[in-house]
Amino acid sequence: MTSLDKFEKRLNDETATVEKEIESHKQQLEALNKRLEGLKRAAELFESEQGAISELLQAGSANGGVIARQMTFSPAAKAQRTTTGPKPTAAQGRPAPVARSKTPTGTTRRSASQDGGLTRLDMIAAVLKRHPRRTVRELIALLDKEYRWKTTESAVTGHLYTRRDKFVHTPPDRAANRPVTWSSK
Repeated sequence: MTSLDKFEKRLNDETATVEKEIESHKQQLEALNKRLEGLKRAAELFESEQGAISELLQAGSANGGVIARQMTFSPAAKAQRTTTGPKPTAAQGRPAPVARSKTPTGTTRRSASQDGGLTRLDMIAAVLKRHPRRTVRELIALLDKEYRWKTTESAVTGHLYTRRDKFVHTPPDRAANRPVTWSSK
């Protein structure tokens, strides 16, 4: 075998190696694109109502992903979760937002708590049970980390102060510059 034959064989081997690597990267790219699509769908669903939230949590745990919470759902939430379809194509556009006002029959739409789903109060209570004696800012960071709920201090404080039956706080100590800390009852 001449040196040219050796060089040609080495080139062919390198070409085959690079082609295999490209194929491997293509598969990784497809997997990442699928994951990105799922995350974008999750962001859309998070702004939606309870059925969409349950679909999001189910999809997150089914993909071996980041969300693996033990939750109980009512039969209405399960039925709503199973009836959700695939993501609409670009030609179909975004789905119409759900009306939060009165329905045509004159009845009001049921809230997540009436459907037996996970409410914001449930999220706050769960976080405070796992992490007692937290300030509002620490609580917001934990809610964002565990449930991807980006909220404001006033919204969380409103929930905490209006539900004295579920939450208790320490008195503020202005002399020692210690803020109020919250816990679940």
